Amino acid sequence: MRRALLAFALLVPVAAAAQEVRLEGFRPHITGEVDMGLYAIDTLNGSAPRRQGTNAFAFGEIAAGLHLAPNFSIQGVLNTEPAGETEPNGGVTGFRYAAASVEALFAEWRPSETVMLYAGKFSAPFGRGHHDFPGVLTAIRAHEVYLIKESVGAGGSWTFLSDAVLGEHDLSVAVFGYDTSPLSNTLITRQRCCREGFERYRRNTRDQGGAGNTGQMDSVAVALDGDHFGWLPGLSYHASVLSRGAGRDGTAREWGVAGALRYDLAWTETLRTLVFAEAAAFRNAGGRPAEEIETGIDAAGDATYDTAGVGERRVFSTLGARTSWEGWRSTLAWQKDQRKRTANAVPTEDYVEWSVGRDIGWGFGVDVGWQYARYAREEGGRGQSNAAIGVLRWRQTF
Repeated sequence: MRRALLAFALLVPVAAAAQEVRLEGFRPHITGEVDMGLYAIDTLNGSAPRRQGTNAFAFGEIAAGLHLAPNFSIQGVLNTEPAGETEPNGGVTGFRYAAASVEALFAEWRPSETVMLYAGKFSAPFGRGHHDFPGVLTAIRAHEVYLIKESVGAGGSWTFLSDAVLGEHDLSVAVFGYDTSPLSNTLITRQRCCREGFERYRRNTRDQGGAGNTGQMDSVAVALDGDHFGWLPGLSYHASVLSRGAGRDGTAREWGVAGALRYDLAWTETLRTLVFAEAAAFRNAGGRPAEEIETGIDAAGDATYDTAGVGERRVFSTLGARTSWEGWRSTLAWQKDQRKRTANAVPTEDYVEWSVGRDIGWGFGVDVGWQYARYAREEGGRGQSNAAIGVLRWRQTF
C-alpha cells in the first residue's frame, strides 16, 4: 500500500510539469446534471405474502461541479435512495425510509488532456453497470452489490493510448479508506447503527464493520477501460481489481475482480441494439465476517454454536440487450447473484426483467415492464415472485 501511495505521489510533479494553464477569458462557473427516478414495484404474486403489494421509492443523483480554473474544479454528487427495505404486506408503501447522502465531494485537477487527478470522497473505479445499465431495476441491483462508495482518498486516470484504429484506453487507480467523517451523515431517514433491515445509518461508524472499514487508507482499486475502436465501432470494455481490508467484524482481506463487454450495433439510422455483459466476483466477500454458526449437537440433543469467520465467494452477473428504434426502447436482462459460503448458506438469486419505454420530452422518460425473481428468504430457502415494474426518469444538465 505504501508503494501505491508513493507511485501516486510521484505522478503529481510529473503532471504539474506538463500542464499549460490559460486563464484568459475564463470565468468560474457551475455545471451539473440531474438524474432522478421515481420507481414502482407492484408484486402481484409470490412465495411471501408480505412482499405482495406496491412499493414506490426515489433513486438517483444530482451532480454538480464548481469550475475554478480551466483544469481545476470541485465535484460533488448528492445521492437519493431508500435507507432500508420495506414490505408492502398487500398495501402501498410510498417513499418509506427515503434517504439522501453525499456520495462524492472531491477536488479534480486535469494537468493535461490525458491525465486527471482527484482527492476527497468518491466511488472507487470498480465495475460499470451500477452507473448506466439499461432497464428499470438492473442498475439498482448492481449498485447494491458492487458499487464501492463511501470511499475517501485519492486517485487518478491516464489515457495512455488514443488511436483511430486501436481505440482509446484509460488506466484508473484509487487508494482509499472508508468514510466515517461528517460527510457520511444521512438526511431524512436517520437510523442509529446498526438496526436490522437497514443498509444506511445516521452516520458511518467503525462498529458497522464491513470490508474497507478499517480506519486506514488500505484499500485499492485499479481499472482499465477502452472504447472507440476503429476496427470495431461500438465495442467497449471494462476490467478492474479491488482489495479492501477487513473491518471490526472481519477476519480476512476482501479481493474482487470485475469485467464488462458492450457492443452497440447500428442496424439502420434509427434501429440499433446494445448488447451488454458484466460480472463482479469477490473472494472473502465482506471481509470474511465472523458469524455465529452451528457446530453440532450436545448430549441433550440441542444445537451448539460458535463464532467463526465465514468465507464467501460471491459472483454477480448480468447479461442483456436493449433495442432502440425511433424514440422507443426495449430491454431484456437477466441477473444472477451467487453466494457460495463456508457456513450459513444463502440461496442463489435470479432476476429476469423486460421493459419498454421512451423519452416523452423536457428530459422525462418512462419505462414499464415485468420482473420475475427467485430470491433468498430471510427465514431461509428461496422464494419467487412476479411483479410489474416502472420508472419515471428526469435527466437534465445545467
